[in-house]
Amino acid sequence: MDVIIIGGGIVGTLIARQLSKYSLKILLLERESDIAMGATKANSAIVHAGYDPIPNSNKAKTNVRGNKLYPELCSALKVPFKRNGALILAFNDEEAKVLEELKERGRKNGVMGLEIIKRDEILKREPNINPEVKMALYAPSSGITSPYLLAISALENAWENGIEVHLEEEVQGIIKRKRGYIVKTNKNSYLTRYIINAGGVYADEIMKMAGIDFPFEITPRKGEYYVLDKKMRNLVSSTIFPTPSPISKGVLVVPTVEGNILLGPNAKDVKDKEDKSTTWEGLKEVWEKATKLVPHISFSSVINTFAGIRAGSNYKDFLIKEFKSAEGILNFAGIDSPGLTSAPALAEIAEEWLKDKEKLIPKKNFKGERENPLYFRELSNEEREELIKKDPSWGHIICRCEHVSEKELRETIRHPLTPKILEALRKRLRIGTGRCHGAFCTPYVLKILSEELGKPINFFTLKGENSKILFGENKARWKYAKRS
Repeated sequence: MDVIIIGGGIVGTLIARQLSKYSLKILLLERESDIAMGATKANSAIVHAGYDPIPNSNKAKTNVRGNKLYPELCSALKVPFKRNGALILAFNDEEAKVLEELKERGRKNGVMGLEIIKRDEILKREPNINPEVKMALYAPSSGITSPYLLAISALENAWENGIEVHLEEEVQGIIKRKRGYIVKTNKNSYLTRYIINAGGVYADEIMKMAGIDFPFEITPRKGEYYVLDKKMRNLVSSTIFPTPSPISKGVLVVPTVEGNILLGPNAKDVKDKEDKSTTWEGLKEVWEKATKLVPHISFSSVINTFAGIRAGSNYKDFLIKEFKSAEGILNFAGIDSPGLTSAPALAEIAEEWLKDKEKLIPKKNFKGERENPLYFRELSNEEREELIKKDPSWGHIICRCEHVSEKELRETIRHPLTPKILEALRKRLRIGTGRCHGAFCTPYVLKILSEELGKPINFFTLKGENSKILFGENKARWKYAKRS
């Protein structure tokens, strides 16, 4: 291999796409059963404006650059993106001073259009905000997107341009050779000239495997969220922030490109990098802080809760570095917020780093755009009727909450990069993410998976190993119980 990319989150997948422009043998390794299973799946989905990071930091430079890249990137990959703007609220004079500091910091970072607005203007724009608000910093360049769909689209585009993708391969060792490295996984060993470490919360462990002696440690930082029903889509149109703290941008009220509203996250350092549990105390904190910003949120509108893990670290900035002790390995570590926003700029950095190492030959047949996917829920009635005339399975709705058709489901299952697990179908189609949580659609999804792959229904899992959905037929289990 020329390049091995470790990690299939938003950073790794966008790097893969960026490097797929060149005549290189590239392999992306992901330890999970699908890509975008970590922080990329569970975050606030915000494309930050860039007023918050310390000027001249890696976070500041890549945030502002990444924000500028988003419209063209999402257009090419056919991923939703919307500049909905953000309001950072102040409720007293002390918080109002912080807004002035953020505005000045944003100016130094090159963020355009920042302005301080007062209560009347705030409530005119967002009538549901707490009327006790004193003033707000308005950031018009802030936006929202779908992080996991962007990662999936980027990797599919990179795959179309010739890269390899291996799922369920966990890196367990890195051995230095005279020219390059041997990367050992739980399944194989690979010889490569270069390694790009985009391992998320495990990036520090990858560094240690490579023999890098540097005082860097990732501390998993858990954030908990509520998801509100789409009937609340008009609650706010902008992303609503509190005045930030030193470790967090705070609990937010965030519209999503899918039409839901998110409340969260809180911020709690944990020991377990896989601890994605929600807690009563954490969710209580999120609710109290979110309803301070937007008071009239009905608890009956909550359809789900979840938690995500961010890669907090002792470095206090993104670690973007090649060490002398491990030349040929570029590390992207401690990529917490604004990692989603910065990811396109981080991909450019990886590209420039490799250009300094090698003379890269651009592919003549590079395909930079993804075909526009057809989502039944987004089509007009006339477009739907035309498709149903050609293929009646377009009219068979499998997921009523998200209006997903049988045709879409079968086509998605047939894609070579789609893992045959329910979580992969959720991320690609939003199937089972509505108010019923898959109670209606899951049996149909399992039936169609069984038909497409020729496997029994109880073969399929939620997210890979040890996550079975069905273990056998009820009648068979009842007979066994009676015999026992």
